[in-house]
Amino acid sequence: MTRLRRAQLAAPRLAWYWLPVLLWMALILGLSGRSDFPSRTNPATGEVVTTTYTLAKTAHIVEYSVLGALLLRAATAPGGGLGLAPTRAAIWVVVAATAFGIGDELRQSFVPKRESRLADVAIDALSALAAVVLMVVWRRRRDTQRFAQRIVE
Repeated sequence: MTRLRRAQLAAPRLAWYWLPVLLWMALILGLSGRSDFPSRTNPATGEVVTTTYTLAKTAHIVEYSVLGALLLRAATAPGGGLGLAPTRAAIWVVVAATAFGIGDELRQSFVPKRESRLADVAIDALSALAAVVLMVVWRRRRDTQRFAQRIVE
């Protein structure tokens, strides 16, 4: 098989695993680059609050949990992904998601009306870690059940 043909066959697999990761990262960057989030007034002080704490932290949890899951999917997939073993992939994914979170917070510090916080990086890292641990445990249980089912059949 020629090198060109191998590349043509690999392109759809690469896109299948890595395009969702890249699109999700673009969404995260797009959301963190906005400074026009709705605001509300604190009834006690009359101060304008641009976002609610709970909503902002929930957004971080969802964003980085999904990013962790997508990165793990791509990192463990053979023939289009990295084909890493689950434990090695889990470490790689948490490091990569944390690095992306650090970069995103640094970039966010330059966005008007936004600020970067070390606590947000910690939330990002823990969210990616939680998603990765849940996925690895789920996959192991699923694989064990499939193996047991094959033995019974």
